[in-house]
Amino acid sequence: MTRQLLIACLIINFLFSAPFLHAQLFPAKQGGNWGYINSSGQIVIQPKFDEAKKFSEGRAAVKIKDEWGYIDTTGNLIIQARFTNAESFSNGISAVQNKSLIIGTETRFIRLNGDTLTSETFTDAGTFSEGLAWIKIADRSKVLLRQRVGFLDTTGKIVIQPVLEKASDFSEGFAAVQFNGKFGFIRRTDTLNDSVQTFTIAPKYRFASKFSEGLARVRTEALWGYIDQSGKLVIAEQFDAASDFSEGLARVRKGEKFGFIDKSGNMVIPTVFDAAGDFSEGLAWVSKGGKYAFIDRTGKVAIDIGLTGVGNFQGGLALVGIGDKQVYIDKAGKVIFEFN
Repeated sequence: MTRQLLIACLIINFLFSAPFLHAQLFPAKQGGNWGYINSSGQIVIQPKFDEAKKFSEGRAAVKIKDEWGYIDTTGNLIIQARFTNAESFSNGISAVQNKSLIIGTETRFIRLNGDTLTSETFTDAGTFSEGLAWIKIADRSKVLLRQRVGFLDTTGKIVIQPVLEKASDFSEGFAAVQFNGKFGFIRRTDTLNDSVQTFTIAPKYRFASKFSEGLARVRTEALWGYIDQSGKLVIAEQFDAASDFSEGLARVRKGEKFGFIDKSGNMVIPTVFDAAGDFSEGLAWVSKGGKYAFIDRTGKVAIDIGLTGVGNFQGGLALVGIGDKQVYIDKAGKVIFEFN
């Protein structure tokens, strides 16, 4: 193989490598319309949409006039704009909504090509996670219209019967669910129907959230703590507010101030902030005295450039406010793209 041919093959291999083909794109507004930029701030899909959401599984929901459809990463409209709202794809399936004269809004599921998963519609639905999505069904057989929640699999079959009041998406093999006013946890192998209900962790909490990094936040009375996947309380209920664990830390509030704990319950970043976000890509936004900044996992300020608004880092960029402008910044605090 000649040197020139070798170089040409290497270039072709780079251009068609997975990271290049699936480079993250970010919604960006210019001239009153929405398009998409890459992580360098270059416009790769021209601004021509009325609204735009983030890409997921090669599709992004975009609004054209009053209806939503989906584009691919080249900007081609793959699924025609015909929905009143459209969610992100997960497990190759997305929930979309349309108006209904009977129930106000009806939700259905579609596949990446726009085909419907099932002809059945629901009053509400979650995101597919670990092969299941929660669905809410109106039971019209009752004198009073009652809505109950169950779970659907990726073939469109209801595999957990709708006898629940509320549910979270499945995470780490569990879903937090509400039954008879209390929250507990189920696995997909638990039995739920009108006559039999089995729960891996019995419903006994006033509220519970999904499992994240092996722990789930729960609240028996007024304060929050964390349980492990056996149902054991491993961090005492002691916080006025709490978030799911992310990157080994969880945002908690005591009184009026926020800080961060580790999975042993140790306060590793003191409760000194007026507001805070979860850690994402090694950084979390915080607010103190009306000023915003990003901190690292040690609590040290990493970005402090006079921010007036903040969002989490995703794909190396964060959407923030500087003065009266909305911009994307990188982890060095450099402005990559400015909205106008």
